[in-house]
Amino acid sequence: MMRVFCLFNRHRPIREDVEWTGLHHQGTCKTCGVLIRRLEGGGWRKRRTKKGLN
Repeated sequence: MMRVFCLFNRHRPIREDVEWTGLHHQGTCKTCGVLIRRLEGGGWRKRRTKKGLN
């Protein structure tokens, strides 16, 4: 079921892996392993880079 959430860009972090970057919280999704960041209102989404690679 969690994999379905990842397909819709709704991820769950590995809590031990979450860190503060000075701008936002980021970590790794426990289901699919992509780099994710926390939104201001809550929720985790796939992190976008300037080049759009991730």
